[in-house]
Amino acid sequence: MKRLSIFLCILLIHSLSYAQEFTSKYSSGDEELDQVRSEIQVVPTDRSNYASRAILMKLWAVSLQQQGVHIFPNYASIDTRLRAISKWNPMFHGGDAQAYTDKDIAGIGEVLKEGYQVLENYQHALVDDPKSVLFAVGNQHEDPVKPSTYSNIDWAQYRGNLGRTGYTGAKGPTKGATKWRFPVGLAWEAAPVVKNGVVYLTSPGIRNFLWQVDLKTGQPIKVFKQTPSLKGDQLYSSPAMASTPILDGDHVILREMGSRGNRGESKNIAFLNLKSGKIEKKIDAGHVDYRAGYAPVQANDKVVVFPFGIHDIEDKPPVCQPFNRIVVKDKKTGKKKWDFNIGPTFSSPVLDDSLIFATNQFGNLYALKTYQWFAPASSHRIAWEFQAGSGINKAVAVNDQKVVFGANDGFVYCLDKRNGQLIWKKSFGQNHQQAFRYFSTPYLKDGKVFIGSADKQMLILDIENGKTLFKAQANDWVRATPVADNRNAYFSSMDGHIYQVNLHKNKFKINWEKRFGEHFIYADLALADGHLLFNDSDLYTFCISEKGKMEWQFSTLKSFTDEEGFRIFMDQLAGGAYYQSKPTIAEGKLFIGTPSRFIYALNAESGEQQWKTEIGAAISGSPVYDNGKIYVGQQGGEDEFYCLDAKDGKILWTQKVGWVWGSCAVSDGLVFLPGVDGFVNCLDAESGHIVWRHRTERSTCSEPLVVGDEVFFGSWDHYLYKFDKATGKLKWKYQVNGGLDSGSPVSGEGKVFLPVGGGTFRAIVPKDHKILWTPKLEAKMFNVTPAYHDGVVYISTLNGQGLGGVPVGAEIFAVDAKNGQLLWTFEGGGGLNGAIIGSNDRVYFGSTVNPYFFCVDPKGNGDGTTNLLWRVRMENKTEESVPALYNGKAYVLNSGGFLHCIE
Repeated sequence: MKRLSIFLCILLIHSLSYAQEFTSKYSSGDEELDQVRSEIQVVPTDRSNYASRAILMKLWAVSLQQQGVHIFPNYASIDTRLRAISKWNPMFHGGDAQAYTDKDIAGIGEVLKEGYQVLENYQHALVDDPKSVLFAVGNQHEDPVKPSTYSNIDWAQYRGNLGRTGYTGAKGPTKGATKWRFPVGLAWEAAPVVKNGVVYLTSPGIRNFLWQVDLKTGQPIKVFKQTPSLKGDQLYSSPAMASTPILDGDHVILREMGSRGNRGESKNIAFLNLKSGKIEKKIDAGHVDYRAGYAPVQANDKVVVFPFGIHDIEDKPPVCQPFNRIVVKDKKTGKKKWDFNIGPTFSSPVLDDSLIFATNQFGNLYALKTYQWFAPASSHRIAWEFQAGSGINKAVAVNDQKVVFGANDGFVYCLDKRNGQLIWKKSFGQNHQQAFRYFSTPYLKDGKVFIGSADKQMLILDIENGKTLFKAQANDWVRATPVADNRNAYFSSMDGHIYQVNLHKNKFKINWEKRFGEHFIYADLALADGHLLFNDSDLYTFCISEKGKMEWQFSTLKSFTDEEGFRIFMDQLAGGAYYQSKPTIAEGKLFIGTPSRFIYALNAESGEQQWKTEIGAAISGSPVYDNGKIYVGQQGGEDEFYCLDAKDGKILWTQKVGWVWGSCAVSDGLVFLPGVDGFVNCLDAESGHIVWRHRTERSTCSEPLVVGDEVFFGSWDHYLYKFDKATGKLKWKYQVNGGLDSGSPVSGEGKVFLPVGGGTFRAIVPKDHKILWTPKLEAKMFNVTPAYHDGVVYISTLNGQGLGGVPVGAEIFAVDAKNGQLLWTFEGGGGLNGAIIGSNDRVYFGSTVNPYFFCVDPKGNGDGTTNLLWRVRMENKTEESVPALYNGKAYVLNSGGFLHCIE
């Protein structure tokens, strides 16, 4: 018996050694995953490892998809079998996790073992015979259809027109190549923190949430991991860490953001024990919607402090607020000490000794007493307050005697820390409407104030009197907090330029200026031992030497670079789909919203930026154009809906309607917009005044459809509503047996083509919602707006749950608009985004399951297939962003962080 045990141990060692050697040739790019690959066939799956193995398998599948590997249908059976065992989401079962029996665990083990083998085969083929597993290439040559002239037909609404058809008469691209791309990053404000030669970097990943990196080399020392519970929507249910690390002895403190509201998992302040590598405890801080972009928290040895507002879109009715309260909790027990309303706040509170400094959108600065007990709403909580001339939307800076900050009125203020009395204020610009945050947070050192502004100014001021010691122009807005040592100061402009300013003998001059990376910089700078560090909006960390040389670059979202130079993620952004805005184009300008809170206007031909306007949170819908104006809302921040001048981006009016996820529709001087809080709204297009509104029972996300004198809204409450568009009179509500979510109704041939969030698609009569037909497509998820042109409906579907927001498979179906009969299928296209149609007789679409933009022939081959003419590889999948056509080009926002112009 003893000899048998020894033999089995030797066999196990040899098996692991062989497997590790084998996977080195076929490395996934993730050492943790490769280790599991080498173990899973010989080391049983049990209760201790099934969850981590499952999430790594899913991340592996997505990484292969990002490289263009077609894992459907072989991996689909694995996904189906896993979902048959893992049956529920705790959010819909009172928060209780599913209890697995021993039989369940054994079943999961068998599925994972087979799933790893399926993906192993794909990984090997990707190395040895890539053509066998990659999506078909098509002819990859210029399209034989060559229109001689282009008509600059505006793509002014979501999907091109009020009917949402995806067809305007504009011709599409024929060459199949990216002409230009514009960086569109995240609202990433988490900054690097350095201690004892170790850099601490927050990651918003599903699996990895904090890195320790060597300051000198940029090599990872350690990564700290979370293991999401096994269920079908890890992308949405996993919390994303979204704050600058707070180093607290042997612990690091971070705050979560994500999806699913307060019934979900993303609502805590986490205390990571650096020694054990485990999250030791969590303090409930309330859910932060991931479209807010940041989740501030401060702490000292006694308390944690954070802004709070109810972000609960899953509730009935939904409640959606900006941060509007300051909450203090006991650091050890998590018990609430106090909660004080200060109004809408968009900056981090500052915890300093016995006071907390907090600001709001209306220009109030409050000094709040940290430790005393008062009645909940007592004004005695306020030690003092100060009123600035406009909003203070970046944090204040504090030293022993003074409080310094910039406000949106263009003034920098210096107050006496003891009593809030004004010491000085100085103007450095006009009231900059287009900047939601006009100034950076100041940096105070050696009697100087270092601060930047949206007027592209870099300023050094005397803290005693506000005298300007240095003033220079940057290339772009200065948003990140500058830093300084005894020799030099460092500023960054948002477009990635870094400036070193010589401080020697107060002679102040710029030593050097260099650009690093392609994406924007919003997070504060850090300085340690002569090394400058900063994070950009593409989730890269840069380390720069004193002489301006890049020493290293590190991806905080785990990744590697493939042979074609594309960044392949081995982790995924937790929380949800971030790149959701849809481009619109009018009069030669392209308009796009970003998750970083900006609306950009670009020259549609060259991609050159014309203007940008910043609002309070992420833009998920289209910036809709009508009569020289842009209409756009946001989700995750303020209550305002915006009307901008299309020429220059200046704000013409705002209206408080709450959060808006979907695109609005503009018709006959009226603006129709869905509300995340459940209200559907009609505004006057010229003034913004509310004409009428109606409350549904749950969030309304899908875009409204205007047909003649009527407007249709879909809701999560499972109803489609039809209103008289002028009066708001409800004509009917139709129970559709599923939530109307990302897919919007489309009009054509006197019908309404209606996708429902589950497996239902219908063509209905708009007069009485009579069902005309349903397509005979089994086990598909119709959560995408279809397209319609010339008697054909193009339906996009998702197959399998996969990682949740990244399905296993996706298909585009062309069906006859008269009866729903299937004409052809294109596998691998669509998913969470739909088709658009060019007047040059071409159909275009991206994909949620691969990195390609496709062009196909709409005629089909008569055998249920159609011809792929060409494809263009982008950085990553395309989420809920629908492309636009203009002047023979297609424009698509890709989740790799770029807006592509394809010719």
